[in-house]
Amino acid sequence: MTTLVTGAAGFVGQALVRRLLAEGEPVRAMCLPGELRIGELRALGAGSALEIAEVDVRDGERVAPLVAGVRRVFHTAAVVHAWAPREVYRDVNVGGTQNMARAAHATGVERFVMVSTSDVFGIPRGDELLDESSPLRRWGEPYADTKIEAEEWLRSFHRDRGLPLTIIYPGWVYGPGDRALFAGLAAAIADGVMFFWCRDVVLSWAYVENLIDACLLASTKREALGQGYLVHDGASAPTLEQLAARLAAIVGAKPPTLHLPYGVAYAAAAVCQLVWRLARLRGAPPLNTADVKAFGRQFRLSTAKARRELGWLPRVSIEEGMERALTEFAATRKS
Repeated sequence: MTTLVTGAAGFVGQALVRRLLAEGEPVRAMCLPGELRIGELRALGAGSALEIAEVDVRDGERVAPLVAGVRRVFHTAAVVHAWAPREVYRDVNVGGTQNMARAAHATGVERFVMVSTSDVFGIPRGDELLDESSPLRRWGEPYADTKIEAEEWLRSFHRDRGLPLTIIYPGWVYGPGDRALFAGLAAAIADGVMFFWCRDVVLSWAYVENLIDACLLASTKREALGQGYLVHDGASAPTLEQLAARLAAIVGAKPPTLHLPYGVAYAAAAVCQLVWRLARLRGAPPLNTADVKAFGRQFRLSTAKARRELGWLPRVSIEEGMERALTEFAATRKS
């Protein structure tokens, strides 16, 4: 039977579609109408059992028929890094999730896998180790907070209506196919506007293929029903300063070295956001408060539960994953 992937033209969605097709599974790929990367998605479907549906997850009436005949749903569609009003985040991340979950329940899918974020467990306090038993804590930022709201609703729907739910909480997803994270950092470096506000931060990286492994395991394991799993590759990653130096070499720029106090960075981000809103400027501000919070703490995440219950291990090490990602990023700049 068919597997449905929402957000299928996005980074994680495309990786899921590619893997499922490689394993011979028919895929119904749902993506936002007019999505910029839909051409890449269509290319994946050449000669394979891929059906593409350009439907917005906010459109409940059009969503429902797409779930008919589907065995499992991977819900990756979300507003993540866009500079958008809070109501847009909520309409997509909460309302879109509700539409997909209701349709999945009505048609009796075997598993509904929600790809969420490790951000739902909040900003760590000191050297706190976060795991799946940690409470959901809001950031005061639209992405993390709407993901929390969506999860709270999903868990209630799972308890009350029996939705066969599993949630995946990835760290910072990276790897070949990413068009946002490395590109955004590199652009800031090339423009000479990148600086740091917390020394030697190591992000909780999740190589995209390792994440897909976890998603697929979670969609079939009986133990995963009603559960959630943190996914990242371990602690031996480069610091943000070291990664910035590698990206600087690729774009032919001087590595950033400026460090400012956290409070100064946060105030600058808040001012930037205020100016952009009041002046209704195009594009996103060069600095935002969500990124200051995310890059301003050392997050420690446990993957013991995924290893124990799913049998998941990162097949691609951080060292190899970073080399693959940086090589692909360099190649895309030349093409």
